[in-house]
Amino acid sequence: MPAPHPTRRRTLEAWSGALLFTALTVLVALHDPEAPGHYPSCPFRTLTGLSCPGCGTLRALHDLTRGDVAAALAHNALFVAALPPVLLSWLRAVRGRPPVLTSVRAGAAALAVLLLWGVLRNLF
Repeated sequence: MPAPHPTRRRTLEAWSGALLFTALTVLVALHDPEAPGHYPSCPFRTLTGLSCPGCGTLRALHDLTRGDVAAALAHNALFVAALPPVLLSWLRAVRGRPPVLTSVRAGAAALAVLLLWGVLRNLF
């Protein structure tokens, strides 16, 4: 069976990712991350006592499903700030265009931002 056309494949991947993100968002909307027993604890935080760059993401997503942007920013501002570029990249992929920020430089920059965010959120 031949491989799908790159544009069709990109569109299929974009819609698959959107479906997965939607399902996870519904799960987080229905089950408050602040309530014990629904989600595993962060292994990095358990081992070190520090917040990793992703700590607070579930709570931020839960807050966004409730329309509380201020609380979402307080839980994980980087996640909230990353949503518009991710949405833009998804829209491009749905239209069959390459997603934004897919170069090696963009990946290195994203990694640097994650590391910087991980350090800064533990200092302040």
